[in-house]
Amino acid sequence: MDGVASYDGSSRFLQWWPRFLPLAALVLLVSGGLAAVQWATFLVVGAWAHGRFVPYRFGVFDEGIVLMFPFGRRVFLPKSTTTVRLEFVGAVAVAQGHRHLGYPMHDGLLYVPDQRTRLQRALSFYGYRVV
Repeated sequence: MDGVASYDGSSRFLQWWPRFLPLAALVLLVSGGLAAVQWATFLVVGAWAHGRFVPYRFGVFDEGIVLMFPFGRRVFLPKSTTTVRLEFVGAVAVAQGHRHLGYPMHDGLLYVPDQRTRLQRALSFYGYRVV
C-alpha cells in the first residue's frame, strides 16, 4: 500500500483485550485448578475469535481497506469487492460473497461526534459502495 490513508481508525482497547484473555485464562487455571478448565478454554477461544475477526485498526485507501488484527494478521479488502455498512458507531466491511458477515471497523469504543460523517466522506471520496 503506497500512499496515505484518507481515514485511519483504531482502538487501543481492541488491541490489548485479546492479549489479556489468555493471561486471564492462565491465572484462572493456576488459581482454580482442573475445575476451571472449561472457563479457561472459553477465554482462550474468545481471544482467538476476537483476534481473528475483530480488527483493532483499519485504513481507507484508494485501492481498498486494510484491516489489522491484534495477533499480527492483516487483511486487504479490494474496493471492487467491498461494501461498507455504516452504523451509528463504526462500520462493517462486507466482502463480496459474504452477505451478512463482515469485519467491524471501530474507531474507539465510545461515540465521537462527526466521526461517522468523516468516515462516510472518506468512503464516498474513493467511490466505495456504502449502505
